[in-house]
Amino acid sequence: MAKEFDLQPTEWRVLVDQIFPAAKSVEAIMMALAYCRKRNLDIFKKPVHIVPMWSSLKRAMVETVWPGIAEIRTTAARTGQYAGIDAVEFGPMVERTFSGEVGNRDDLVTKTVRYPEWASVVVYRITAGVKCAYHAKVYWEETYATMGKSEVPNEMWGKRPRGQLDKCVEAAALRKAFPEELGNVYAAEEMEGREIADGVTIEHEAKPKPPAPPKPPAPAAEAQSEEPITIEHEEDSPAAEDGIDDNTYFEQLDDALAVVSDLASLEEVWTEFDPLARFDGQPNGEVNQGIAMAIRKRAEKRIGGAA
Repeated sequence: MAKEFDLQPTEWRVLVDQIFPAAKSVEAIMMALAYCRKRNLDIFKKPVHIVPMWSSLKRAMVETVWPGIAEIRTTAARTGQYAGIDAVEFGPMVERTFSGEVGNRDDLVTKTVRYPEWASVVVYRITAGVKCAYHAKVYWEETYATMGKSEVPNEMWGKRPRGQLDKCVEAAALRKAFPEELGNVYAAEEMEGREIADGVTIEHEAKPKPPAPPKPPAPAAEAQSEEPITIEHEEDSPAAEDGIDDNTYFEQLDDALAVVSDLASLEEVWTEFDPLARFDGQPNGEVNQGIAMAIRKRAEKRIGGAA
């Protein structure tokens, strides 16, 4: 190995003890060396990271090598066309408590994290003499790394929610700006908590949050361009069996359908809520069924599934 990579014993000790102290195998460090040699990178500047990922094929954690955000920046800069980046913008702060079983621990791990809902940024590239902007936006709950196979954020994402998301959104924007150089090269921060299934990386999916409470109607000046859905109720309308009033029910249905991405998921949510059966035979039932159908059609239109 020393001959293959032209390393002195002291240099190897630096790699093992300082650059990759968490590496569990010699092979992982050799993969990092091979990556850096191929990309003409100085490994002692730690341009890559060794990231443990769960392999469903091997039923075990495997060590993988991914570039850090510094390597992705270097690749963009080497083109001679990188023209800078705007300041990262963060969405509203959200506080959420995560819980789950981690590893072989018997107790339930609970962690409360305050994090930005999303982050967005614009990077620039000179193309044919023109400065072009490339925008990216990523969501914290779709990106954060977990502890094992639980939904609990790992130590770094719990302590530095903004800093980690900052790196991920920058990497996403650079991929858009330099697709021929970066392709699908993800940053190590983006790959934490992912799973390898049959050679394919599976994106992390955060469990959905409970439905939000009803929101007061927006002022007329802030109304959406789409025709609003009006909910009408009779004062003597009986309470539903689940104890949820109609306003809250429609809010929950709308929130649930707002996050589906395909028709199959839409049908699952629709079946779970079963609005036609809920309002069947109820006072003002036909009107409420029509409101539910309007909410569904709006979701179908959003995902391109409307007839």
